[in-house]
Amino acid sequence: MSQAHHWTETSSAGMDADEAAAPTYRIIVTDLVLPWKIGVRRHEEDRRQRVRINLDLVVRGQPDPMADNYHEVTCYERIIERIRQMAADGHVKLAETVGHRIARMCLTEPNAEEVTVRVEKLDAVHDAASVGVEVKRFRRPRTGGKPRAAAPLTEKR
Repeated sequence: MSQAHHWTETSSAGMDADEAAAPTYRIIVTDLVLPWKIGVRRHEEDRRQRVRINLDLVVRGQPDPMADNYHEVTCYERIIERIRQMAADGHVKLAETVGHRIARMCLTEPNAEEVTVRVEKLDAVHDAASVGVEVKRFRRPRTGGKPRAAAPLTEKR
């Protein structure tokens, strides 16, 4: 079962004046479990195993957070659907690859600022509840007047 939560205010430290005026919030997806062909072992190429995804995406809010306008917010349903499509696309060797792909996809959202993605294989080690990775990526701040969407992404692990 997955849950998506949608409104936690965060700090505006380090932003320019225009960015600081807009509130931020977090989109949180908790315990999204999907069948995924993942792993470096031969037997992992032939079958899907359970993978749990958790993500925390910080986004800039709409100009009027009290407007209650669905079209002005980042849609967690769209993000979840894109993750489901990634799981259906075929075999991936590394959980790290899955984490970075999800993080990169999340940062294509126009108002996305940073994301933390945790990818856990639930059936990989019989005496561990899960094994996995956590990836954190940031959108670089604007420099030289370049549009935010054109700025390259940076990674932190």
